[in-house]
Amino acid sequence: MPTPFIRPYDSSRDFEAGLNVFYTTIDPGVSTEPSRTIGSHIWYRPYVILSPESCFMLDSGTGHAVGYIIGAPSTTTFASLWKEKYLPSLDQSIIPPPEIQSGDPAMETETVKGLRKEVWSAGCSMLQSVPAELEKYPAHLHIDILPEFQGQGWGKLMVERFLGYLGEQGVRGVHLGMVRTNEGARRFYERFNFSLCDQVLDNGESQEKGRNGGAICLVKIL
Repeated sequence: MPTPFIRPYDSSRDFEAGLNVFYTTIDPGVSTEPSRTIGSHIWYRPYVILSPESCFMLDSGTGHAVGYIIGAPSTTTFASLWKEKYLPSLDQSIIPPPEIQSGDPAMETETVKGLRKEVWSAGCSMLQSVPAELEKYPAHLHIDILPEFQGQGWGKLMVERFLGYLGEQGVRGVHLGMVRTNEGARRFYERFNFSLCDQVLDNGESQEKGRNGGAICLVKIL
């Protein structure tokens, strides 16, 4: 039986497989259209297009990607590239800028309008509104693995691979955003000494540190 392994992203074969991983593992709250397609333009596509060198795939052992860990060593640089290189390539009929009335009721729901705003503002990080924290934790990441490959230790190895890459780049801090109610994911990250960001991120709306809406931000010094 083939043995899975972790390897760098390969643009010649991994894009669609990685997109399938994204769609298969997406949070149920954004799993229907048009949210899922717009979400892929926030949490997957920009990374493999703009920063493929910081993307790593879990290979099934047969050349097929069944998971990924993707991110950016510098969130600030990545957001600039997003605005300069990614946004000009977007079809506004598929993802209308938030100030445009699309005429499609599905595009005008609160959730979808929020996603459209994230795309067009290069909203890739929960710390972009807190420059001092972003300076301490400049990198960020996303990880997803197909269900049949979960629970086998690959998530741990993928995080270790990504953190090692960041260390090689001289990065001294990293952060991530996650669904606030996903206790299992939080425990997973806490094993790597990620902790809840100790800053208020939503102008005090929740009266909780590290929270913005349904998401929380975890941080780690490398």
